[in-house]
Formats: sequence, C-alpha cells, structure tokens
Amino acid sequence: MMKIDKTTRQLLRDPDKRRAWVKYQIHMLGSSMAQLAEEAGVSRQCLYQAFCKSYPRMEKVIADALELEPKVLWPERYDADGLPLYRMGRPKKSISKTVKNNTPKRGRNVHKQEAA
Repeated sequence: MMKIDKTTRQLLRDPDKRRAWVKYQIHMLGSSMAQLAEEAGVSRQCLYQAFCKSYPRMEKVIADALELEPKVLWPERYDADGLPLYRMGRPKKSISKTVKNNTPKRGRNVHKQEAA
C-alpha cells in the first residue's frame, strides 16, 4: 500500500489537483488511464467519469492501480467504514407510494344489481 502524507491529503481535496496527481502517479507506475480502462473492460471516458461524479466501480479501479483505498482518494464520497455515500443508478421505488384504488369505477355492469 502506498503511504499518503499530510500534504498529499490536502492536495487530494482539490478535484483538479487530485486528477493531475492520480494521472501522474499512474504514469509513474508505467501505465496510463487508457490502459487501466482497457484492463477493466470499460471505455476511457467511463473511467474519467470517476473524476466528475461519484462512480464507485471506477473509483475502485483507479484506487487499486495506485494500491490505495477509494476512501483515501475521494474522502468526501465515502463514510468512515469505506462505503459509498451516494448510490449509483435509479432510486428504488418507495413502498409508501402504493396506488390507492379509491376511484369509482365507471361503465356498464359495475355495480351489483339489486334483486327486486
């Protein structure tokens, strides 16, 4: 695991500097972002999305290449346990939003006919 000092932690708080630092570190390891994306089986643009928005899968790919935890590179996106704060994808439907069937039915033969 790579050791991160106090100065580098401050550097990683700025998104622009973080991006440059990550690219530099990957270059120093003899790789590139394009090679990381190819190894992960995704497009280069997909990998770069981790710098713009929360994308836990791509953040893990980048962090693994640097032998770090994703919560070290993106501390604002992870809690103390290392779990992502934001969920990717569509939000789940709420159970409380059930359809109420209180509307009166219209049409023929809806109501029971009373026996005369």
